Amino acid sequence: MTKKIVVCIVLIVLGLNFFSSHSLALTVSPAKFEFLADPGDTIQSQIILINEQKTPLVFQASFEKMTVRGDYGEPVFTGEKIDLATWIKVTPSKVKLEPREEKKIPLIIEVPKNADPGGHYAAIFWRTVSPEGGGSGMGITMRVAALVLLSVSGEVIELGEILNFKADKKLANSLPINFDFGLKNTGTVHLKPEGEIVIKNIFGKMVEILTVNSEGYNVLPQSERIFSTSWGSKSEIKGEGFFAELKREKTDFALGYYRAVLNLEFGEKKETAQASFGFWVIPWRILLLSSLILGGIFLGITLGIKQYNSWIITKAIKQIDDKKVPKQKAPKPIVVKREKIKRRKARKKKKIETK
Repeated sequence: MTKKIVVCIVLIVLGLNFFSSHSLALTVSPAKFEFLADPGDTIQSQIILINEQKTPLVFQASFEKMTVRGDYGEPVFTGEKIDLATWIKVTPSKVKLEPREEKKIPLIIEVPKNADPGGHYAAIFWRTVSPEGGGSGMGITMRVAALVLLSVSGEVIELGEILNFKADKKLANSLPINFDFGLKNTGTVHLKPEGEIVIKNIFGKMVEILTVNSEGYNVLPQSERIFSTSWGSKSEIKGEGFFAELKREKTDFALGYYRAVLNLEFGEKKETAQASFGFWVIPWRILLLSSLILGGIFLGITLGIKQYNSWIITKAIKQIDDKKVPKQKAPKPIVVKREKIKRRKARKKKKIETK
């Protein structure tokens, strides 16, 4: 029994100018086309195909309507060949490529005169086929797509709304801080937002400007998409625990209250939108260690001053105690010998008797 296994691999990279994967059979460049046209216009371009394998391969083109889903605008292919998918032609639609061969295939889009103003979206698929277009046995079919985003002029509505501008944490210990916001497209044509996030400190001084949507992602009509950017780079310090986090706080230092202001611009008319919010960065480990060090220094100074004052007072008291006060000489005691007194009395008595 023979059987055929078909594996369809759809590789879409939105916003990149070149897609390459050497593990696959085919490289398609560019991965995304963006055109602006009037009703009735004919657009001419080219698409580059590169056979990445070491064997000859044949590729067949097909076209499908595209829409998106999810928070990040993942493409969804309906399988329907309607609208823009019927306006696209590539010549030839079946291409044989030798190993490592590169070919430029003409691409033509014929916009109907009655085309509705606004956005039209499709995908150009290239899939591997056998040289005869069929075959039996074990086979693998790979499918690679290039996206086509076409805006037809006319009464186009460009309307966007910022949704939920926020940081991943309102109270952080250090950088980086990740910012997210959604853009809701309620218009009739895709929007490619451009702008910046301005970071200001508590004094209103600008400390950082972050570019948003540098990749050039689009938001299709009646859909939403989340955009992300970061303030500060991811730390290369590894490990867990107090001291590892302390090193991160030192390396990616920020302190205080900050305000993030988002300024967006989108559409041909350069419509604008703005949003803002506040957040804190408190490197508490650094603050704790600094407080302990300053507390130790203050305690040492206080004890030193107290000890010095005590020494000064003790020295002063000792100097007062050691100061010599002059002593008065005691009068010599009058010593009268008893014999002298007796003789004196005897002489007086003798004189009296002689008289």
